Amino acid sequence: MAFNLPTPQNLHTADATSNRGFVGNLNPGIKVGGNLPISTDGAEVINRTASDATGNPAGVFFGMDGNTSTNSYDSTQEARVLLWSLQYNAPNRIQSSNLANGGSRFWLGSGSSPNQNYKEFFIGGHDTPFCASQAGPVTMCIDISDTSNDNTIGAFDPTDITAYAHGSVRTNIVGTQTLSSFFQRAFLFTTTKGSSNLPTFTGVSNFDDAILAVQGTSYTNKIGAWLTKSGSSFFVPCPFSFGDGNTAITFNDNGASVVSPASNSQNQENFRLTNDAMRIYLDMRNNAADSVVLSGSYAWGTAADWDFNQSRLSTCLLSGNFTGMGDFKIGSSVTASGSFNLSTGKRVKCNGANINSITVTGGLNIETNTVTSFSNISVTGAMDFDTAGTYTLTNCTVNEITNSSGGAIIINNSGSTITTNTGPNITIVLPPKTLTLTGLQANSEVRVYTAGTTTEVAGVENSGTTFTDATIVVNSVDIVIHNVFYEYQKIEAADTSSDLTLPIQQRFDRNYSNV
Repeated sequence: MAFNLPTPQNLHTADATSNRGFVGNLNPGIKVGGNLPISTDGAEVINRTASDATGNPAGVFFGMDGNTSTNSYDSTQEARVLLWSLQYNAPNRIQSSNLANGGSRFWLGSGSSPNQNYKEFFIGGHDTPFCASQAGPVTMCIDISDTSNDNTIGAFDPTDITAYAHGSVRTNIVGTQTLSSFFQRAFLFTTTKGSSNLPTFTGVSNFDDAILAVQGTSYTNKIGAWLTKSGSSFFVPCPFSFGDGNTAITFNDNGASVVSPASNSQNQENFRLTNDAMRIYLDMRNNAADSVVLSGSYAWGTAADWDFNQSRLSTCLLSGNFTGMGDFKIGSSVTASGSFNLSTGKRVKCNGANINSITVTGGLNIETNTVTSFSNISVTGAMDFDTAGTYTLTNCTVNEITNSSGGAIIINNSGSTITTNTGPNITIVLPPKTLTLTGLQANSEVRVYTAGTTTEVAGVENSGTTFTDATIVVNSVDIVIHNVFYEYQKIEAADTSSDLTLPIQQRFDRNYSNV
């Protein structure tokens, strides 16, 4: 139903001669029908510098909130993602120099003279897809907090960011052609839950609503090419929220595959992102009618947190595969039975969620003790408990149990495999199982030991024809049977990981003599 985008910082429909400054020899102006939708004009910049591939760049600075705006942003306080697109004139894309020489650059300026105090990012060249000769609109996606810039010019101040720009280095390939580029709308997304500048899904929605909002249905309502779909796969280069906390939402991904960009990877140098840039949120109302279902696959190029720590009447089902993101926080509104393989060192953090049947490659934190029973979970790293108490693990596989509560942790182990108990103050209690021996000869003596030891765990001097003990707490036992008239009998390593019944056949001792 809806993918809600914030108000653009700049539509770039105004003449580029209105700006915050420029660098190099260029001709700023406006191109008729040069924007998206292409029925509107686009700010145009022509690089007139006649040079070779090592020539000087040229470009125009625009205020962060409009062509001539002097508003300032402090990039040290919050991650903000500037998403902007440009279009080269068709034959002039190859007039850009190569990537190594910064053929296509993004500039972020500060202070009252941003064209003298800026940092620059080399984001493309004629040897990269960004400046491919047949490319349509191409994306610049820059977290203004990112520090992977290639150069710093002047005295750039990250606490006083006032402008952004695109610069280019022209290579004169044929005749006297110039390098012409024109610009489309720019967004400045914030990455804080509930922010008015955070894209949100609302209503009965899925990822196709995001495609419709950006790609439109024709050239008359298309606003960008940065969010794309191929088959059932979506490329989503922005933070977003499932819900806005106030509006109804029923979201279903319908099993889609969703990918976010990595930062400054080969052939994607136009994406410069901190680990805070692509954060994702769950923000449903306190209403049972709200729901979010994610059954598809999600591959995150940066370790951005997913904050689904919501405990309301609404419901969220996570049965898909989640790979590469940062800490994944889940509250009691969430049922998570999917597979989680997060970025190195990041953890699933469970605050009352239903995580039965979850698979975690890495670490799992159990925060609070609102849920104390877990079944069929698999954790390849450490499962940590931050609240003292008693917990039950049923049919689970856990590599390591740790305790950060400062108190005592008791684990009732019901059919689970726990490789390591790191402690401190962790007691793992195996539930008692019942061992039954049938067909015994009268007056037999039965002794039960922990397998391979002389530690007795059960026994009786004179049994009837059936021996039963319901207090076995080890997973493997040795059983020894004595009877004066019958041969000594030992059963080794009997499996008592669950209740066990064994029929016994005793042979008469032919060497018995009552003399």
